[in-house]
Amino acid sequence: MNRFLSLKLPSYLIRLHRAYDKAGSIVERDVINSCRFTVDEDVIHDNWNGGTYGHKVTLYLPLEELDRIEIDQQGPIANCICEDLNKLAKAVENEYFHEVYIEHEDENDPWFQRSIPFSTKPAVNPDNLSICKKGLGRVFISHRDKHKAEARELADALEDYGISSFVAHETIPANEEWRKVIVNGLETMEVMVLFLTDDFESTWTNQEVGYALGKGTPIISLKLGKNDPPGFVNHKQALKGSISTPIASAQALFRLIGKALGKEERLQDILITSFIESPSWSDTKVRFDRMAKLITKLTDDQLKRIIAGFRDNDQLNQCMHLTSHYDRLKKFLERTTGHGFKIEGNRITKLKPAPAAFDDDDDGVPF
Repeated sequence: MNRFLSLKLPSYLIRLHRAYDKAGSIVERDVINSCRFTVDEDVIHDNWNGGTYGHKVTLYLPLEELDRIEIDQQGPIANCICEDLNKLAKAVENEYFHEVYIEHEDENDPWFQRSIPFSTKPAVNPDNLSICKKGLGRVFISHRDKHKAEARELADALEDYGISSFVAHETIPANEEWRKVIVNGLETMEVMVLFLTDDFESTWTNQEVGYALGKGTPIISLKLGKNDPPGFVNHKQALKGSISTPIASAQALFRLIGKALGKEERLQDILITSFIESPSWSDTKVRFDRMAKLITKLTDDQLKRIIAGFRDNDQLNQCMHLTSHYDRLKKFLERTTGHGFKIEGNRITKLKPAPAAFDDDDDGVPF
């Protein structure tokens, strides 16, 4: 899951940029002003007081900016920025910035490719937008308007996998200014999917793709005709699909979206959110089997979410697929945590560590 400080970092950098400018700390100000940044969550963890999580921030600078800093001053400047970030973060419990690194930009570095450019404009919080469903992965589907019905079918299919998709104008609430809503969708997307029909290129789709490239957002092309991906995304292999059956592409797209997100825990959180919000017993079966297939280890927070979700959602705790004599949910929790569990009614109770080996074959029944 995204930690609170990860969401707050852009606004903290804006605050430091203004403070350094006011104080005449030119080097520190310019480091932030010219940087792109990434956050690696939970690089250090302490179980004390309910768990304390430390995050690493990397600031990537153009080489000409980095040349202005003496090599022996690079570490102290990074430490100063880290210390000031933590002054702003004091109100956030159980999280802190463990370290800040300054590095040069490298287009071949996969970590740099995920970086976000600094902007003095406050970042948009996706949790505050009606177009985003909290806890789900955020995908922007770029498409031609004449194919919006098929793009909406794909979006609905992806939601079963825990992916919330923006499809203009289908996603735009009534009475809202559509240009602003589209920009919010672009700013908050984690991945862009090109609904690549042969008539894909237009003023609007080209601008959307350009926005994603400038923002450093991963782009996945779903090829639905003969034409290859356009322009700067032409070098990437497209996923082949069919305009008549866009739903069939959802599973393969989900795998690619998971890789594009670049973090296993984020993908797992998406699967867990989809599972615990299941609206029916049949959906529970499908979503559980998908989650159980892809998740090999649960964090303490993820386990707590599953226990709470099972307690509160009767489409989970009354689903025989989870709680029959095959004990599918119980076995999944034991396999992914190393602990034993007891399930009674809507309650899951954690027991002592599970035995080293147990039968997980379901007696030949598909999982």
